[in-house]
Amino acid sequence: MWNRNKKEDDIQYRPSSPAPAASEQSREAIPVSAYPTRQTEYGSARVTASIGKSLVINGHIQGKEDLVIDGRLEGNVDLPENRLTVGATGHVQGGIRAREIVVVGTVQGNMEASERVEIKKGARVIGDLKAQRPVIEDEAYFKGNVETIRIDTPKPAPKPQQPAPPIVDAQAAPETKPEIKRG
Repeated sequence: MWNRNKKEDDIQYRPSSPAPAASEQSREAIPVSAYPTRQTEYGSARVTASIGKSLVINGHIQGKEDLVIDGRLEGNVDLPENRLTVGATGHVQGGIRAREIVVVGTVQGNMEASERVEIKKGARVIGDLKAQRPVIEDEAYFKGNVETIRIDTPKPAPKPQQPAPPIVDAQAAPETKPEIKRG
């Protein structure tokens, strides 16, 4: 420090680093987003909408896509062909009708699902439940009535019946023997 040459002060400090391997040089950086993206494969994948933690909604929700509620909803939800998930921070105060319902948070209202209702561990539900397959896990709080609905499979159409042969009453008609002519 005290006995330095002028040349040493002029030289910029450059840390020594090994040269990257050839395979690392050819790789491109893949952009990564902190926000989830929707993957849509038309016809096969399901699109999911979400209500964030800080959102409060007053009103009726209906739609034709899956929904995740992490915020607060005061109103009814109508998704007859889709799945509704009430997340851990989600709170729904109102009726729910969907194909499938999964509750991890809180629901105050009646739930009706054409297939299944699943109340997870730590969830809190106050209201009646109506589903084909209800599932309530241990350590979930549930207060209400459970009704299991039965969806009957369609019965095949009855086969057309052929007319029955006439029934002959043996007592009503005297027995006749064929006559044999000799001659």
